[in-house]
Amino acid sequence: MKTKIALTALLVGLLVLPLYSESALIAAVMPEGLTGSALLNVFLLIFLFGYWGQCWNILGGYAGQLSLGHAAYVGVGAYTSTLLYMNFGVSPWVGMIAGAGLSAFFGLVIGFLSFHYRLSGPYFALATIAFAELVRLTTLHVEFTGGSLGLLIPLTEDSFWNFQFTDKAPYYYVSLAMMVAITGFVFWMSRSRLGYYLHAIRQDEQAAAAIGIDTTRYKLIATALSAGLTGAGGTFYAQYTQYIVPDDLITIALSVEIILRTIFGGSATVLGPIVGSFVLTPVAEATRILFSGGASGSTVVQTFASDAPFADKATIYWNFLSSGGGGGGALFVYGVILIVVCIGTPHGILPWFLRRAGGRA
Repeated sequence: MKTKIALTALLVGLLVLPLYSESALIAAVMPEGLTGSALLNVFLLIFLFGYWGQCWNILGGYAGQLSLGHAAYVGVGAYTSTLLYMNFGVSPWVGMIAGAGLSAFFGLVIGFLSFHYRLSGPYFALATIAFAELVRLTTLHVEFTGGSLGLLIPLTEDSFWNFQFTDKAPYYYVSLAMMVAITGFVFWMSRSRLGYYLHAIRQDEQAAAAIGIDTTRYKLIATALSAGLTGAGGTFYAQYTQYIVPDDLITIALSVEIILRTIFGGSATVLGPIVGSFVLTPVAEATRILFSGGASGSTVVQTFASDAPFADKATIYWNFLSSGGGGGGALFVYGVILIVVCIGTPHGILPWFLRRAGGRA
């Protein structure tokens, strides 16, 4: 009961956040500059990665099939809807359905070939990586996809039908609705026959087959659902950014980012990907802003070789980092946080917390 009340209160707070994103209260509690559209952008990314994390959770969490190529489905969904819109004037909402369908089809093809030849574990993961790389190379070298330059979606006035808005609030609400909808679906699935069958396959596929479960069929269902829903998120990404390019979109880095949210929060749990996204996405954005804000023109060697007092050197070096120096400082800090948390809570922070609170994920 307490969990339902807390989730309801959180949802209400998220629904009214755009109305108060520039209020004095928000300005007082948030870091400087993180108000208004900037704040909505962070929450929008939380919702989007929470959505993608839930998509991966269906296949990687509940079915236990490690996919490292989900960025390919993001790309298929993004390019399908964008090409239909730019070449035929098809609404991105319709294109979202088409992109989801094509992504599901590709998921079925990869799943059928993999499961037919009994690929599992790291071998299935390698197959998904190979597919993602094939999609990336195709979009890079085919002319109608824009090649390495990508596609720039032409801007129009505010139009729901064209999925284009001049304000971030509509995108915010669409991404929130997508995250809530897929979480509701995963909640239903986890308590349905499909969910129980997938759980049995994840625990012991041979034992599941021995009691009569058609393991190949249900793994294919999970693959199609996961791929298709991920593709729908690709359409949202394309319409929000208004620009898609293969080397930024169809990458192993994006696939890993999607997976991290789920594993960090707790795979095969209903709220794990959401919790993971609410924790990791702000951390990722904070480290990126802190360590990649600009160029100071200084170096570490110059800083500590100077005649300034040591305390001043520390201040200078901190300013160097916060102004964009330090190279991969953001990735380093982000990685350290992930390593520490994953070692401390190998099954995810949500199961760890619930075990101590006596609740259920």
